[in-house]
Amino acid sequence: MCVRCGLRFTGATLRSRYVAWQCCGLIAWHLRRYMEPTATPPEQSPNGATPKQPEPQKRPPRLLFLIRHGQTTFNVEGRLPGQMEGVALTDEGWRQAYRAAVALSGVPLSAVVSSPLERALDTAKAIARGGALEIHQERDLMDTDVGHWTGLKIDDVKKSDPAWTDFVEHPDQPPEGVESLAQVQTRAVAVAERILASPQLGNFVAVVSHADVVKVILAHYLRIHLDTLRHMYIGNASISALAFHEDEKTPTMLAVNWSPAPEWLAPRPKEPAPTTNRIEGEATMESAGSEAPTPAGEQPHP
Repeated sequence: MCVRCGLRFTGATLRSRYVAWQCCGLIAWHLRRYMEPTATPPEQSPNGATPKQPEPQKRPPRLLFLIRHGQTTFNVEGRLPGQMEGVALTDEGWRQAYRAAVALSGVPLSAVVSSPLERALDTAKAIARGGALEIHQERDLMDTDVGHWTGLKIDDVKKSDPAWTDFVEHPDQPPEGVESLAQVQTRAVAVAERILASPQLGNFVAVVSHADVVKVILAHYLRIHLDTLRHMYIGNASISALAFHEDEKTPTMLAVNWSPAPEWLAPRPKEPAPTTNRIEGEATMESAGSEAPTPAGEQPHP
């Protein structure tokens, strides 16, 4: 286990220590080949001639870790926060943030960039704390502006406003006052490109934001159509990772929606109740034309 995890879990239960060790080991093992390469010695010529010079080393790839914030009160209530301030993490949300921090402590993070909204910023603080890293705030990483739907329950909007279903199916045709996913993608990808163009941020950058933002960044680099993003699930405090190589236009996808305790693998049974389904505290929403519910959390495009 890394020193940071050891310090963080001093006095913790044996199970917590084991989970921390497991998380660090998994991440470190998976990313080992993306660390700084070692120099290759020149080949020795058998006849004493001048040895063949080694090929110049390629620069190591730049890694972006795309992290969604931990669970919030709005996730539990099934509400749309949009760009509303003051939406706090729940106790479970803080635990999720620290689990993500433990997993990433096996990586030599060089910078942390975050949406300025409280739920993302608090998650970023948990991640940055172990390496005493400064948090760079980017307004262009804020969540989708859902306009007049902000603060409303998803189930209520589905029942009362047909424009909601149209927006979910066609995210580039929003009603007046609502931001399209293409607009979210334009500003979010601009942040990713600024990070990649800033060598001073280092090769291992954590980007903490919101489900829609993670989705549209992945969609841009992996060439996924925005209309299909409602079928992609990005869980609270999950980690997605892309490796950018200097000689390749398309990055390598290392992980999508990774978590040490994935919700989709062992979902909590649905509570007999009311209007909201819950999976580990997140609201769910039926995708248009589908019988199976898809976790939606904060984003309007489950």
